[in-house]
Amino acid sequence: MLQFGKNRRAGAIMILAVVGCAAAWSQSVQAEGDAVAGKKRYQMTCLGCHGDDRMAPTTGPSLVNIMGRKAGSAASGVISRATAESGIVWDEQNLDQFLASPSEKIHGTIMPIGVRNPKERVDLIAYLKTLKK
Repeated sequence: MLQFGKNRRAGAIMILAVVGCAAAWSQSVQAEGDAVAGKKRYQMTCLGCHGDDRMAPTTGPSLVNIMGRKAGSAASGVISRATAESGIVWDEQNLDQFLASPSEKIHGTIMPIGVRNPKERVDLIAYLKTLKK
């Protein structure tokens, strides 16, 4: 156990500062993502339903130009009423939450698959940001 003697307040502040710096570093590393790893995850998990920039989606909506797009506004693919009426605009935070647990983010969505691993989600989002026409 750490002991700071009479100056416990200074010790507590130092511990909080170290924890805060570690959390900020972790978030900045995580926020960058690896688009190459994300592409691999996309090919394994998403491609069958969503297609990519070279192939039309088979079931779900196209994810080309998803960043900044209103949920449920894609011109193609099967989209649930819940998704279309969610009011969500896809950004990194909304995609991360949705991919973690689609039915928790949008009750009534028909997307059956989530990505539980946070690093894989960050990588996947980094790849999705590259899908532009």
